Amino acid sequence: TFDHQHHQSVVSTRHYRAPEIILDLGWNQSCDVWSLGCVLMEFYLGRTLFPTHDSHEHLAMMEKILGPIPTHLLQQTRYTHTHNCGRLMWDDSNCSDHYNQCEPLKHMLRRAEEEELRHLLDLISLMLEYDVTHRISLQEALWHPFFNARKKFL
Repeated sequence: TFDHQHHQSVVSTRHYRAPEIILDLGWNQSCDVWSLGCVLMEFYLGRTLFPTHDSHEHLAMMEKILGPIPTHLLQQTRYTHTHNCGRLMWDDSNCSDHYNQCEPLKHMLRRAEEEELRHLLDLISLMLEYDVTHRISLQEALWHPFFNARKKFL
């Protein structure tokens, strides 16, 4: 979909859907950067990062992996049943096994010993930025150290 074309409110394959789409905040091509970040993480983990069909659990998984969703994004959504006072409402006691398998990205980064893995996880963290105004662009991603290290060998 190009900028001048009609934008459906729901796009992307569910497991790769960006938070702005789930929260119905509108979207642009940066949602593709989010989806690509999910795919890269899937290659690393060997499993889908957000394996759920429930939008609320999807947001909870995001929070468990990436930290809290910014208050200003939650306050913009019309889905007020998902949050209270700018915090996502989620009860950990009745969550799925998929939710329980979620590990914070910052923990993975701390454990990463190889420089290449640290670069990959850092790139993914920039691609999985909640706020589209801070999310890395595809052009910027190409200059990330993860890709620059490979250019030496080409």
